Amino acid sequence: MASIIVPTDFSENAYNALFYATQLFPDENCTIYLVHSYEATLNDIISKMDPVANEAITAKLRSTVQSQLEQLSHRVQLDCAGYDLKVELMYAALPLNEIINDLIENLDVQLVVMGTKGASGLKEIFIGSQAVDTIKNISPIPLFLIPINSNYIHPKNIAYATDFKKNTLQNNIDFLKKIIKANNSKLQLVHFHNESDVQREVEPQFNILKEQLNDVEFTTHWVSSKQSVESDLNQFCKTQNINLLTLLFHKYSFLKSVLKTSTVEKISFHTDLPLLILPEEV
Repeated sequence: MASIIVPTDFSENAYNALFYATQLFPDENCTIYLVHSYEATLNDIISKMDPVANEAITAKLRSTVQSQLEQLSHRVQLDCAGYDLKVELMYAALPLNEIINDLIENLDVQLVVMGTKGASGLKEIFIGSQAVDTIKNISPIPLFLIPINSNYIHPKNIAYATDFKKNTLQNNIDFLKKIIKANNSKLQLVHFHNESDVQREVEPQFNILKEQLNDVEFTTHWVSSKQSVESDLNQFCKTQNINLLTLLFHKYSFLKSVLKTSTVEKISFHTDLPLLILPEEV
């Protein structure tokens, strides 16, 4: 059974992420927790209204949000006819990450899938969207980021880019393996380096990862970095026909570095490439 949280702002981009979530485990029964935060909308409305009217306005907004979520649930279940799919509706006037964390803490949730804003690259995927706050503030759990205007593509080729500086929680590696097995995917590990003796240097971490991946086939690529890691990874994904990129999120990771403006400006990943972000070992 798969249990997945999908935040929505009722945009088509958010719906693309929702549809992607329903396709990940086609042979399993799946529960989608469809989540909406109306905190910002409510605060904006209340700030312009007489306090006496606040209660009525809040009730009306809740009713509107519930209706929108019900329509969205109906739409995705029609689009996924034949799937064993259940949709639960969650909404509150709270920050999105608080709603998500509450679900993670109280339910057996395996994944968060969310759409991202922007039209041309990783800069727009992160900056100006809720993705940054979600990555930084939710409990350790795998996170899928689905770029804007991205249509679902079966993840036949999955890349896992790692610097081997930190280990990944076994349950998160198990989740990656679950995706691989459910979709009959090929996994390619890739490590970019500048040293000639890099394999010996990272051998302990590499051996741990090999043991974690012991029941799936994978290919390892040791790539000498010729430009920036970002450019090299972009090129690797193109040449290997990657359609799902997996990254490890930790304090000094590649993912952390791309959130800095100076680095973000150099990145130009294809917007049709979903990202699976795995939390580090804590």
